[in-house]
Amino acid sequence: MTSGPHTVRLAPVAGSPAVVFEALVVSPAGVRHGLLVADRPRPAPSDRPGPGFVDEHLAVDLTEPAGFRSRRHADVLHLGPLPPADLHARLAGVLSAHPGCALATAEDRTGAVLLLDRTGARLALRFPAWPAEPVPPSALGSLAHAWLAAGRRLTELTRVHLTGYRSPGPGRPLLREAARRGGG
Repeated sequence: MTSGPHTVRLAPVAGSPAVVFEALVVSPAGVRHGLLVADRPRPAPSDRPGPGFVDEHLAVDLTEPAGFRSRRHADVLHLGPLPPADLHARLAGVLSAHPGCALATAEDRTGAVLLLDRTGARLALRFPAWPAEPVPPSALGSLAHAWLAAGRRLTELTRVHLTGYRSPGPGRPLLREAARRGGG
C-alpha cells in the first residue's frame, strides 16, 4: 500500500435487485474500479439513484515509515498483517489512539482483510482466490470510508469487488478528466 490521498467516486447502479454502487478508487498506487453491494431491500421503482458521491480522504499504511509519520492526520489506517487472535483488539486500540481516524484495517494470515469503524462495526472481506493483481487493503479501506462518508453503515455491505487496476499517468487528475468528458 502507498500512503497518501485517496479519492473514491461512488455512483449508484439503476435496475439492480440490490443496492449497488460502482466505485472508482484513485490513489498513489493507481486506479481501481469496483462494486459495492449492500444488504438492503431494493428501492421502490419510483426511487431514482442520486448523482453519486465523491469522498477524498487520507489513507495511511502504518507499515511504511512515511505512513507512521502522518498517522495523526489519517482517515483510514492500515496496520498490515496481524495474527488473528489480537486483530480486533489492535484495530480498536489504533482507533482509540487516533480519534480523527474513521476506519482501521488489517490483514490476517489467511488473507482476509478486517475493517473496523469508529462505531465498533466490523467487516471481514475474504477472497476465495486472490486475483492476479492482489487487492490492496488501502483500496478496500477507501471504499469502506466512502461508504461511511455517504451516510451508510459498514454492516450493510455484503459484497465488495475490485477490478481493473491501472496506474495513472503522472500528474493526470483522472476524476476531473472523466467529469470533463462526460460534461461535454
